[in-house]
Amino acid sequence: MSKTETLRLSAAVSSAQRLEQLSGQIEQLRQSKHQSVEELAAALEPLAQAMAALSDETKTTLAEIQQRTREQGDRFTGQMNEATRAWNQATERAEKAASTLLCAERRLAWSHYVLAGVTGLVTAALVSVFWLWVAPPKSPEVVLDPKAVAEVLKPAVIEALKPSRRR
Repeated sequence: MSKTETLRLSAAVSSAQRLEQLSGQIEQLRQSKHQSVEELAAALEPLAQAMAALSDETKTTLAEIQQRTREQGDRFTGQMNEATRAWNQATERAEKAASTLLCAERRLAWSHYVLAGVTGLVTAALVSVFWLWVAPPKSPEVVLDPKAVAEVLKPAVIEALKPSRRR
């Protein structure tokens, strides 16, 4: 229970007690028969003082409740402003992190492309080097004549192209 609610509750209880006392005094005033104005004034004076005191107390209590309500509203507004500021800062940090992440993703994509290109070039260079290194040596004594090779292979090719008789 908040302080304002406690204050309101105690003010209500106090007011209820005083109202009961006042109603009892008013009832006594009705039942009594006064002979003179002085007796009536004497009977009404404590009742008027009690009503004035109740009115003053109510006024003070209401002012105090209003003050506490303002204070509580100001605290709540301050808390809401702080929460809003914190959310805005968190949003800014998240946006900054997202943009940093996007830049890093772009750099990473380009670095992958560069890595793939460099890997291809290094592989091609290594294949070429090993191909030249492992290539059979050329002997100047052995020279193949394409026409002579064709003449040697011609009868085997013709025989292979003839339809077979088994079919």
